Formats: sequence, structure tokens, C-alpha cells
Amino acid sequence: MPGRPEVGTAMWNLIYEPQNAATAQQINQELQRVVAQDPRISISDINVFAQENGILIELEVDTVSGQNAELLTVFFDNQTQRAAFSDV
Repeated sequence: MPGRPEVGTAMWNLIYEPQNAATAQQINQELQRVVAQDPRISISDINVFAQENGILIELEVDTVSGQNAELLTVFFDNQTQRAAFSDV
């Protein structure tokens, strides 16, 4: 968001980078930063998978109240420039 770089995510900048360990670490850090803005959830696990047309991210989150963890799968498609998610 212009004028408020702390709002939103820089994920779209990362999907065009070479898919290697350094990029996966940057994605992990970006996800940690974004999720930390919501005090109701915390990240249990992150898995980043390079795909032919983008990046698939599995993000396991817990509610802070300690309820069951949920798995959220997000696919960032660099061809359509859209993100699709599903809760498995």
C-alpha cells in the first residue's frame, strides 16, 4: 500500500526471484512478518514449494487461544498474478 509499506505483503516481488533456499527463506520471513500483524494467530509450520507457474505455500496456523491448528494452502500464480487458497 503506498505510504504504508507495513500493510500488505511483498510476496508478489518474491515469486519472480530464482526459486532457491535464499528465496524460500525470504518468503518464510515475509509470511512471519505478515502473520505477526494479527495477534489472534501464530504460525506452527511453513512449507514452500516451487511450482512451474508460481509458488505453493502450506501455512499451518494456530489460534492464540490454543485451539486446533489449521492448514492453509496458498498458490501464488505468476502467470495470472493471482493467489488462490484452500483450507485443507
